[in-house]
Amino acid sequence: MIEKALVVARKEILENLKSARYWGIVAIFILFYLAAASYAGFAVRGFAGMATFTRAAFELGNQAVTTFQYVAPILGIALGFSAIAAEREKGTIRLVLSRPIFRDDFINGKVIAAVCLITLALGVSTAVSLPLAVIVQGINLTGEDLVRLLLLLLPATLLALVYYAMALFVSVLSSRSGQALVISLVVWIFFTFILPIVASLIAFQVLGPPPAFTGRPNATTPGVPGQEPSPVAQYRTQLNQITSSVQFFSPNARFSSVANAIFARQRTSAGSFAYVSIADALSRGWLDLTILAAYTAVFIALSYVVFLRRQEVR
Repeated sequence: MIEKALVVARKEILENLKSARYWGIVAIFILFYLAAASYAGFAVRGFAGMATFTRAAFELGNQAVTTFQYVAPILGIALGFSAIAAEREKGTIRLVLSRPIFRDDFINGKVIAAVCLITLALGVSTAVSLPLAVIVQGINLTGEDLVRLLLLLLPATLLALVYYAMALFVSVLSSRSGQALVISLVVWIFFTFILPIVASLIAFQVLGPPPAFTGRPNATTPGVPGQEPSPVAQYRTQLNQITSSVQFFSPNARFSSVANAIFARQRTSAGSFAYVSIADALSRGWLDLTILAAYTAVFIALSYVVFLRRQEVR
């Protein structure tokens, strides 16, 4: 019943709120965010003559995407790797299950707690970091800028839940929390560092070396209708297509895709740049959000299946 799951969730939440590990990750997120704000301010000052093309809020958004991409998975892993394995390692899981608490209630409580803790951590970190970024760097945020930065919390939460679900599954399979942590970190390292390198190597093998640079910085020359893109631009486009295809099912790549769509810009009729509409951004990112949600659902379902069938010997 839901009441029993909420009892487990309450216990899990209180334990994490008292944990230095949980608040340490929140502090790391805030430091990353402030570093991102500093970089954004530096980037805009470095291109003072290109205000039309470079905005502090836009740079802050790009750096926030990078921050979430690294911190959100670590948050999910920190909450998930010890969810079951630590209870098994301490020998408390048999004691808990001997009470009138069903196994599905136990898992449900863990998942409910994870959703609450992830939402709280990302929300508190953003609520603290954004005002500090505005004060320290003097970044002027419009209402649209703020909406997009807050909208970024949706894919970031899903990314954290993906890694929580994978870490939970590993935790269900493991007898020791240390083992679960190592395996979870290996998975994160694979998606974050190894797979992008492999994707680039495959792309270079398929396309061969890049063509010689012609000296034109842009894909086309302005004012010349119908001109074909330069060979370098075509090569770069094909390179991105192949690497994206190889990483299609990577949760990190899917997060980057929807996050970049949120901060995507387009040239206006006046020659300046403006954000694409939020509706267009979400329409571009619906598949990415669906894949992230599917990852979470699949690994939580696998955790259910394994945990319900496994006999606890300790």
